[in-house]
Amino acid sequence: LEWLTVLPWGQFTVENKDITKAESILNEDHHGLEDVKERILEHIAVSFLSTNARGRIMCLVGPPGVGKTSIGKSIARALDRKFYRFSVGGMHDVAEIRGHRRTYVGAMPGKLIQCLKVCQSSNPVVLIDEIDKLGNGFRGDPSSALLEVLDPEQNNSFRDHYLDVPVDLSQVLFLCTANVTDSIPGPLLDRMEVIRIAGYVFEEKVAIANQFLIPQTQEQSGIGSDRLDLTEEALHKMIADYARESGVRNLRKLLEKVSRKVALSVVRKPDEQQKVGISLQNLSEYIGQPLHLSDRLYTTTAPPGVVMGLAWTSMGGAVLYVEAC
Repeated sequence: LEWLTVLPWGQFTVENKDITKAESILNEDHHGLEDVKERILEHIAVSFLSTNARGRIMCLVGPPGVGKTSIGKSIARALDRKFYRFSVGGMHDVAEIRGHRRTYVGAMPGKLIQCLKVCQSSNPVVLIDEIDKLGNGFRGDPSSALLEVLDPEQNNSFRDHYLDVPVDLSQVLFLCTANVTDSIPGPLLDRMEVIRIAGYVFEEKVAIANQFLIPQTQEQSGIGSDRLDLTEEALHKMIADYARESGVRNLRKLLEKVSRKVALSVVRKPDEQQKVGISLQNLSEYIGQPLHLSDRLYTTTAPPGVVMGLAWTSMGGAVLYVEAC
């Protein structure tokens, strides 16, 4: 009875209907990701024109570090909705989704009912993280339990085993994240609208570093912009020779490493309040030797007996030379 009284029956957050404001929030938080931004603006436009617009299920698929999880928070902020995130990576108990039956000791509702209680709203943005890493054990198959939750035709009368009363989830905007779609069961993938995020090219990484990563790392390390001067050439070399992956997670780690070393030098010599310059000449002193070499093995065409191949995974790829024995 306590859980029934605390759920937000019929309480909805007033959604943002200002397209310009939503677009500015999405652009403020993320650079690029045009497909995701356009899809969210389409959702706002539909909800503006139609009063009975249902929640949608979108799946963001891409390599690690491209901003799949953080875009969920930006979407909730752009829509003026409450945000709730839970990860299903390695989950093997179906009771995590549908709740325990009340006969068990320590029984409690599933994650979705807990989400409604925390958000106190019937139309939050729910981010289901790592849906491609769902487990499967003797306690049931969580992916089969998600079939009802992520079906717009069925989730208007979702029954949790603990409450055993129908709960309307049709106005919830579900976002799922995954690295690959191969491990997602076919019926579950069929219920979701897949939006692929391929990653960032060199120019986008430079823009992301200048707009977001460098100011954030300077603020977190406490050195500020007046004590660190990272030249454009050093940043380009850092991206090209140290952080070639699709996302920007490694680039953030490298910038944090530089900021920590600058902070240590500032604390060691507090009297010298001069700006520390990071250039091509001293970059390796801060982050070590390059992990990737930009020089090609063969400057012109490959000699006889050597062919060019392509190694590719969802995390990135490289051009390789295959030599005949």
